[in-house]
Amino acid sequence: MLSPAYQSDAPRRLGYLVLLVGVTALAAFWLYIDRVCFSTLADPIQRDLGLSDSQKEFILGAFFFTYALFQIPMGSLADRFGPRRVLALSIVAWSLVTATTGLVAGFVGLIGVRFLLGISEAGAYPAAAGLIKRWAPAGVRGVCSSVVALGGRIGGAIAPYLTAWLAIGLVGVGFTSWFANNPSGVNWRGVFVLYGLCGIAVAGVFWLVVRDRPVSESLVSQPPEIGEDQVAARRSVRPERAFLQQLAVLIQARNMWLYGGMQFGVNIGWIFLVTLLPTYLNQVFAVPLEERGRMQSIVLVIGLFGMIFGGLFTDLLRAWLGPRLGRSIPLGLALGGCSVAFFLIPTFTTVWPIVVTLGVMAFLVDLHNPTVWSFAQDVGGKTVGTALGFGNMWGNLGAALSPVVLGAIARAGGWDMAFIVCGVAFASAAGCGLLLDATRPLDAGEH
Repeated sequence: MLSPAYQSDAPRRLGYLVLLVGVTALAAFWLYIDRVCFSTLADPIQRDLGLSDSQKEFILGAFFFTYALFQIPMGSLADRFGPRRVLALSIVAWSLVTATTGLVAGFVGLIGVRFLLGISEAGAYPAAAGLIKRWAPAGVRGVCSSVVALGGRIGGAIAPYLTAWLAIGLVGVGFTSWFANNPSGVNWRGVFVLYGLCGIAVAGVFWLVVRDRPVSESLVSQPPEIGEDQVAARRSVRPERAFLQQLAVLIQARNMWLYGGMQFGVNIGWIFLVTLLPTYLNQVFAVPLEERGRMQSIVLVIGLFGMIFGGLFTDLLRAWLGPRLGRSIPLGLALGGCSVAFFLIPTFTTVWPIVVTLGVMAFLVDLHNPTVWSFAQDVGGKTVGTALGFGNMWGNLGAALSPVVLGAIARAGGWDMAFIVCGVAFASAAGCGLLLDATRPLDAGEH
């Protein structure tokens, strides 16, 4: 229990919580800028480097493959060494990798930087979830999580339009004159370098502002949340043994498999927006680059409104329906609606109804996102980062498969068949979400 002196510091702690959430949302903003910009530039990159369609799709999925595989290890590192250190180093790393993307000369180089980007970004959301768990009371974790995730979604929504504008506006500046192989006339190299430099600045702000735990006398001292004997006991456990113990608990938990299955299905469909949507708009409707960026941004902007309301939605439902139904009902409803949206798309023959329908789907995905975070915080106990990482791992394996599978299906059976596959994936995700039980914490030995 915290001391009376620490409890009297509650107003200061609340003010710092607001600041911490805001700066973490800024980090998420830049996370998505660097993640989404590649899909907007994928077609000119393909042309300049002479890539085939299948090579481009494999590159789009490569990021999510390593991002998935490193979710649990990076979440475990955040739990052990503190989310501040892990997230700050992650921002620096992914910013350097983004800048390096502007220097690649072929398929092998692109695969390498996309794999590295996945590794370096993998710790971001597990670490952020751990920060919120440490600072925010259970009743407002949904709102805090939604603000951080909203930062990412704003970055993702802005990225296509900003990237297309910069790529054309920077023509003739810097890297386009250094590389002869630029038949597209688009300065995608300069965009990546500029984004990387901005990310380094974000890392500096995050490191200066964020602290791992609430404090009493000072915002930079160790708080009295746990006893020294508990700290010593934790440090006496070998890191590899602690990680294996956490992994064993996750593997044995039915909740975690449902959690991972839900996220796998979600990302089969949602990742279309940030990978193949510009290609689809180009192939089916011959939309120019700038207009493609605008349409992609419109879809993602509609979606981010779901993130604005998602945290409040899940917190209110938890208070009304209780911890179990208050988490599972919003997941099932939102993802079921996404399934319906994808089944409707093949009935449209013009581009704007499709853009609006995809926007509705994005809204519902973002509406469910704070519940995903809150569920991990509800059941994760002292290993929130690892629990969230487990779900994210499966979700991003789905994301890695999505552009490869959907691209192959589109070539074999048309884009309408690819949309039907997305609808089925979302229906499966909705079923998994309805079966989740937030009243069964991992440390209680739920199987």
